[in-house]
Amino acid sequence: MTTTAAVSFLPWYDDLCSCLQVDVGLVLEHAGWDPVQALGSGWRFTAPTGPVESVEYFHPAGDRLGDHFCLNHPVTLRWHSPTDGERAHRDLVAALDEDVCPVVAVNNYHLPFRPAYHDVHAAHLVVVTGYDERAGTYRVVDPMPPAFRGELDRAVLAEARSSISLHDDSDPFFAGDPPAWRWLEVRRDGPQPELDPAWLREVVRDNVAAMRDPAQGPALLARVLEELPDRVRRDGDRALRELYVLGWPAQAEASLHSTFLTRAGLRLDRPDVVEAARWVDLVAHGWTGLRVSAAHGGDVARVTDLGGRLLGHWEQCLRRLETLLRGGS
Repeated sequence: MTTTAAVSFLPWYDDLCSCLQVDVGLVLEHAGWDPVQALGSGWRFTAPTGPVESVEYFHPAGDRLGDHFCLNHPVTLRWHSPTDGERAHRDLVAALDEDVCPVVAVNNYHLPFRPAYHDVHAAHLVVVTGYDERAGTYRVVDPMPPAFRGELDRAVLAEARSSISLHDDSDPFFAGDPPAWRWLEVRRDGPQPELDPAWLREVVRDNVAAMRDPAQGPALLARVLEELPDRVRRDGDRALRELYVLGWPAQAEASLHSTFLTRAGLRLDRPDVVEAARWVDLVAHGWTGLRVSAAHGGDVARVTDLGGRLLGHWEQCLRRLETLLRGGS
């Protein structure tokens, strides 16, 4: 039996995204959707539902990814955690038979096409697009640089999937500690919404309301920064490493929202929307200094100072979006 989906590389790429956003976008693009609209129309920053995992694909929504990701779209996102390798393999084949391309958690250390091969343990995601039973090979796509598309022996992928549960200091941020064999199911439950002025306005209104919620958005980040000195005194550099990890999905989704607004503004001939996108982009890039400073550890005052600058950009951005809502049609 050979089960294969013809999947090309994404027509877009954003350096601020992790493998989570890029791989989900790849699957949706394969299904004929605009991945930037699906990934970027919603914009949130929420507290983690559980521990901050040391994986590249961490998202604060955890197993409730579908409640916070691909907002405004009929998409089901569901994590699966098979108990052993045989069940994990059967899951992938069954999903492929239903034209679902699984997004699979792996350890880069065991993947020959990754720069970390036999060097650094780091948890990562790749997309499985086919399985050749006779050859015993999976068809794998990894759009993260250096991008790869090709065959991978079943035993190689199995090793990469099984050895994620580890504590290794070769990568202090993404060495990985979640259950082995994890994979993400991405399903569309209806057509992609049509981009028009009314839908765009509703999306922006929902995003602004969420960001103004004192339990999330910039108010949440302000509390995180206020509590950071005490956390560092209690937990040491781990508190700063968690801020680095937590900031990646926040940065990625701000960047995607900026790209979404830019494209929407150009398509709908709305220069004011394009201008608003620039302010969202300032928020996305404001995360860079905060995350890098946290990654180096030690200087908490510097981290909180950069966080304050980010909060300033964020407030200006929300005011710009609120002005857009008052003046747009």
